[in-house]
Amino acid sequence: MSVARYVNLSFVAIGLLAYLILAEIFTAVIEIFGTGANMAIIGHNFRLADLIAMVSAVSIAVLLKRSEKVTTYAMEVGNELSKVTWPSWNETKLATIVVIVTTLIIALVLGVLDLLWGALSTLIYS
Repeated sequence: MSVARYVNLSFVAIGLLAYLILAEIFTAVIEIFGTGANMAIIGHNFRLADLIAMVSAVSIAVLLKRSEKVTTYAMEVGNELSKVTWPSWNETKLATIVVIVTTLIIALVLGVLDLLWGALSTLIYS
């Protein structure tokens, strides 16, 4: 896929994420006025807060897409990311193993030092 498609998909993803967040926020705000204020629009699962969140999320996504600064920046980021050499699956597995082993070694060293410090503190304060 081209960079422009990824950028357009990111605007759609931003709109969906904005909808999910705003639906919760608007539901909480409308619930302040009572449960009856958040009336059902289409069925019992699509309420007033959902409608307001959807309109707001679509507006946010469209405004971001129409903003020349944001679109240019997103295209530049996409072009730079297309130049990145991503690691292979084997390199990723090896790096993960190295991180896990290093973490375990550091945890072991810190655990031993904690035991020594605790024993020394007990010896001094007893």
